[in-house]
Amino acid sequence: MKEPNILIFIPHDLGDYLGCYGHDDVKSPNLDRMAENGVRFTNFFTTAPECTASRASLFSGMYSHQNGLVGLSFMGWKLQVPHFATILREYGYATHLFGFQHESEKPKDLGYDFLHSQDDMHTPAVCDSAIDFIRKQGAGEKPWLAHVGFHSVHRPWYRETTFKPEDINLPSYLPDLPEIRNDYTYFYQSIMNMDVQVGRVLDELEKTGLEENTIVVFTTDHGSPFPGAKATFYDPGVRVPLIVQHKNKLPEGSVVGQLISNIDFMPTMLEYCRYRVPQNIEGHSFLSLLTGEGDYQKRDEVFGAMYYDVSYDPMYYVRTERYKYIRSYGIDPKEVAGADPQALAVFKGSRWVRFDDYDVLTSQTWKTIEKDYGNSKPPKEELYDLKADPEEQHNLALNPASENVLRAMRETLAAMMKKTAAPLPDSHIAPNSVQLEVGGNYRKKLEIN
Repeated sequence: MKEPNILIFIPHDLGDYLGCYGHDDVKSPNLDRMAENGVRFTNFFTTAPECTASRASLFSGMYSHQNGLVGLSFMGWKLQVPHFATILREYGYATHLFGFQHESEKPKDLGYDFLHSQDDMHTPAVCDSAIDFIRKQGAGEKPWLAHVGFHSVHRPWYRETTFKPEDINLPSYLPDLPEIRNDYTYFYQSIMNMDVQVGRVLDELEKTGLEENTIVVFTTDHGSPFPGAKATFYDPGVRVPLIVQHKNKLPEGSVVGQLISNIDFMPTMLEYCRYRVPQNIEGHSFLSLLTGEGDYQKRDEVFGAMYYDVSYDPMYYVRTERYKYIRSYGIDPKEVAGADPQALAVFKGSRWVRFDDYDVLTSQTWKTIEKDYGNSKPPKEELYDLKADPEEQHNLALNPASENVLRAMRETLAAMMKKTAAPLPDSHIAPNSVQLEVGGNYRKKLEIN
C-alpha cells in the first residue's frame, strides 16, 4: 500500500454528542455517514478531560506527566517529546495545519510546515482552506497530513438555533430545567453546523478521487462543556468519539467496544502507515481492532491524570470495564503540602475553584444549578460500579460492602502511577510564571465574594 494521506478532524469540547453515538436528538448526518463507511470505537478514552493535555497525549502517545504538557499551552507549558506531525515529517510527509490546535503557541514547533486559516478559525473558513488544499492535490504528490481543527463546538455559541428545548434529551444527572434545555439547544446547533462543514470536506475528498488513498479520522479532546462532563473524570468527560475511515482498505460499519486510550492513537497510525513506532512511548497499537485482522493485546484499564488548569489540583483516574476509581490529591491540605500555595485550588464562596473549566463555570447551566450543586468540596476518593451505575451517581468509596473492590482499584491506580513515573504522591509539579499569572487571573474572575 502506498503511504496514505492522513486527514484528521478535531473539534473542541464535543464529547460523544453525535447521532451515531446514541444521541438521536443531535443532527450529525455527515459524521453518521462516516461511521457507516468506517470503524467506530465506542470506548475510546482520553487521558485528561482538558484541552491541551488530551491532545498532547493523542499526538505523543504519552501521558501529560511524561510529555511535559501538564497544563494549558497558553499558560506556559510546552511539549517536550516529538509530536505526531514531527514524526511524519521525518518520514517524508508534507504536514499541514488548518485552523485550531491546542498543543503550542507556535504550531511550527510541533512539526507543521504549512499553516492555513490561522487568521480566521471559524469552522467554515477552516474547511474552505481544507477544500482548496484538497482540490490542488495530485495523485503523484508526496503523502500529506492535514490536521483540520475547529474552535467549535466550544462556548460561546451563536445565539440562534433551530432546535426546540422540549426536544432535547438531557442527561439524567442534570436537573430538567428550562434554562438548561435552552443552553443545550445552542450546543446542538453548533454541532449541526460543524457537521455540515465536515461533510463539505468529505465530499470534496470523494470528488477528487483522493478518498481511496486517504485515511480519515474524527475525534475530539474531551467531554461537552457542561457540569459533570468537561474537566471531570466521569465518562461524559473522558469518553470521546473515534471514527476512522479508509475506503476499500478498512471495514465498513464496524463497531469496536474494547477499552482504548487516546495514547494508543499515534502508534496505531504509524503502524498502519508501516512506520516504526518509537520504543519509549506509553501507548500501544490497536491496529488489529482497526483492520479486523490479527490478535489484539487487550487493555485491562485506561488511566489518566490532571494537574493544572486555572489551578493546581492533581487528580488521577483508572477505569476498567466494570469500575471507575478517581483519586483527588488537592482536597487534603496535607497531600498538597510542598506545592506552591499561589497555584492551589481554593474554596471561594460557594465554588471549589479547581481545574473546572472557566467556560463551564460561567455557563447558563452552571449558574442555574450552582446554589444546589456548587457548595461542597469533591471527595478524595470516588468509586463507581459502571454496570450498576453507568452515570456514576453513587460513590461506593465509603461503602463497606465495596472494600475489596476499592482496595483492588487503589492498587491498580498505584501500579499505573508507578509504571508511568507519576510525580504524586511523593512530589509536585511546580507552576511556571505564566501559569501563576494567567491562572491567578482566571481564579479571580471565578471567585464569589
